[in-house]
Amino acid sequence: MKPIFKPILGLCLVATVLFSCKKNIGNADADPTTSGKSGDTVVHKLSINGHVNIVKEINDEFFYADDIILNKQQFNALKKLSLSGLSSVERATTVQNFLSTWPGAKVYYQYPTTDGLTTAQHNSFKATIDLALDRLTDSTGIQFIQRTTQPEYMQFKKSTGNNSPLGWFPGRVNTVNMFNYTHLGITMHEVMHSLGVMHEQCRPDRNSYVIVDISKVSSGNAHNYNIFSDYAGQGPFDFNSVMLYSSTSFAIDVNDPPMTRLDGTTFTGQRANISTGDAAGLRSLYFPAASEGIYRISPAYLSTKSIDITGASTTNGTDIILYANSTGNNQRFRIRKLADHSYQFKSVLDTTKVLTVEGASTVSGAQVEISTNTNGNSQKFNLYNRGNDGFSFAPKHATSLRLAVKDGSSADLAKIVVVTANTASAAQRFKLTKLN
Repeated sequence: MKPIFKPILGLCLVATVLFSCKKNIGNADADPTTSGKSGDTVVHKLSINGHVNIVKEINDEFFYADDIILNKQQFNALKKLSLSGLSSVERATTVQNFLSTWPGAKVYYQYPTTDGLTTAQHNSFKATIDLALDRLTDSTGIQFIQRTTQPEYMQFKKSTGNNSPLGWFPGRVNTVNMFNYTHLGITMHEVMHSLGVMHEQCRPDRNSYVIVDISKVSSGNAHNYNIFSDYAGQGPFDFNSVMLYSSTSFAIDVNDPPMTRLDGTTFTGQRANISTGDAAGLRSLYFPAASEGIYRISPAYLSTKSIDITGASTTNGTDIILYANSTGNNQRFRIRKLADHSYQFKSVLDTTKVLTVEGASTVSGAQVEISTNTNGNSQKFNLYNRGNDGFSFAPKHATSLRLAVKDGSSADLAKIVVVTANTASAAQRFKLTKLN
């Protein structure tokens, strides 16, 4: 499945993946951040984590790709990420605020007007929308609801091109422009952008799966191959994804394609339906943990050890530690999703006790313990989806902190603490393993 951005459930999808630049031919990653004008278009080049991201500004709209539109706030967030010397807290906060998923996995929408459409065309457009949204709901559980007075919604519109804003944003109407308004797969593709999903070829690990030669891309289209390192791919690279372009997309010469598999063979992007990987990625993005599911929580870098309640004690103030995997209930937590979309982690040993930041401390290095549930914000965590890197946990009372294994240790009895957010820290990434 394609790359996905921060959902606070969570969008974020933050990942720092290093790979050889030799497979990204012709992309001048060393270029500084610049802006220049080409006709009526301002072309912004932003160096983010060593990769140049191109954004085209046209009539106060910011195109991250031909069919992905950012608003001014999102563009400014990208510019901030391109600054040198940005602290880990500033980076984490900027990434988290770049965009969000739709609250509660409920997406409001409005049918297109009849402007420029015959009655038959309008009915066909509506039928395509209905089928696209129904399939997405059936595959993912995301709800699409016709808008009444909600301020944030998707507005479908017949247009001269296909494009959409990226993700949910407070107070924004996501106008989903459709030229191919009777094409099911293209409609689903654009709706997925509105849900917060990027193109598959833009995921940070793409060079481990494909070769992209920017010198073979036609003028003005390099932005369709941006790599943005501060989000993560979900699952392996998906050659069946409805979000993947074809080898020949934006080629100067279709006989010399800009993008191939590592062995040089070509592929065709499909626009028939979302893939199994697309559906799995959306479910992970919008539903990181099933309500009332029981899970083991392990560091992303160490699958043989898990978060553990010291001595299987249910006494208030008992420290949470790292320990070798076992079948005991001291490593089992029932995850509860709250009305504000944060999560609590109840001990299966005693479901009246939950993971808690000791003393509601806001100091980096504070211990995490088990304590009676008082519904305090120090007992609630926002989950930020980091794709294949798992999740990061931000305590609701101090969202600049993250759950972490102290000092990134692999030793039994290592403390589980909260520390200053750092998107590059493996110690702040955890994987959830569903046990029942």
